[in-house]
Amino acid sequence: MIQLIIRHFIILVFLVPILLFGQKQEDLTASQIVDSSLIFCGGEIRISKIESSKINYLLIQPDQTIAIINEQLNTGKKYVQCILSKSHSPQTTFFNGEKISRVDGSSITHITDVQSKEEVKLKTYNQIQYGYKQLKYQLTRLPDQKFKNFDCFVVNAKADNGYTTMNFFDKTNFRLLMIMYPNGNKSLMIDYIFKDNVLFNSHILNTISNSDKIQTLKLQTIDLNPVISNTWFNCPYTDTVMIPDYIKKGEFISTNGAHTRFTRTEIAMDYTDESGSVILKRFLAWNIISPDTFGLIDEKAFKNNDQSSSSQILVRVVSWDEKGYVCQWITDKYTDTQDYKLIK
Repeated sequence: MIQLIIRHFIILVFLVPILLFGQKQEDLTASQIVDSSLIFCGGEIRISKIESSKINYLLIQPDQTIAIINEQLNTGKKYVQCILSKSHSPQTTFFNGEKISRVDGSSITHITDVQSKEEVKLKTYNQIQYGYKQLKYQLTRLPDQKFKNFDCFVVNAKADNGYTTMNFFDKTNFRLLMIMYPNGNKSLMIDYIFKDNVLFNSHILNTISNSDKIQTLKLQTIDLNPVISNTWFNCPYTDTVMIPDYIKKGEFISTNGAHTRFTRTEIAMDYTDESGSVILKRFLAWNIISPDTFGLIDEKAFKNNDQSSSSQILVRVVSWDEKGYVCQWITDKYTDTQDYKLIK
């Protein structure tokens, strides 16, 4: 609590100069509003020190089914979003700094339109206001708008190619509350946390244009400045979703996260210690909900005919190269990503 009070005191100290020189709220420029919002987010110096991030969200769909969203980015450069669920086809959006590819189940789309590229470029920044400044968006202040619970500054942010968002900032603290995108979709930032003194939105509602359906995102974990393999950002598919045999079967060892070593066959994964002794066996089956996914169940649960979803792990191979692969996995309670090296 004391740290929170100190943090907000510092924020107010930075904001006061805007008003000390006799400048009223109605006289603030769009750039001053965005700058003040960035101060509330922790300040550009702190934000600029975040070179990479890995974030997990719980996604609640309009029909109340759930999925896990994993986003990884190299700030201002590359981005990947992976969505994995036991009830829907998995989806991935890859951006390696040049090309955008989307994989939806067994379907692959390579995207070239200007608006989609601009949208994903902004997603390479954790704080979209910082993205506007780094990408040199033209900022224009629009008439203020007052809602039931908030009084807002309104700022248009426009890229050189014409891509434009409308942004609503709380007049009391300059926090970004809502973004309206060119297609009419909206993101509403309901709540937030500070991680390493930088603001991250922890509860987001996404609405779809001309629809009353709402997606809910709830923050689960944040990892700042992790080392992220380039494999994550490169779509391995051209026109067909398939996994090569040397990824389906072989000996692998993790290169990040929890230390794991195993041999995968057509029907099982044998986890071994350094001496090669099997310490755990899990049976597997490929093509659970898409060609790049497989299910795992522990040998004990299999023998006990344990059909509960908590005893099963869903794994998706997100990308791969000749050296190994990266994956996302979920159970009922846990989720994570992992990188594996092929042992030849």
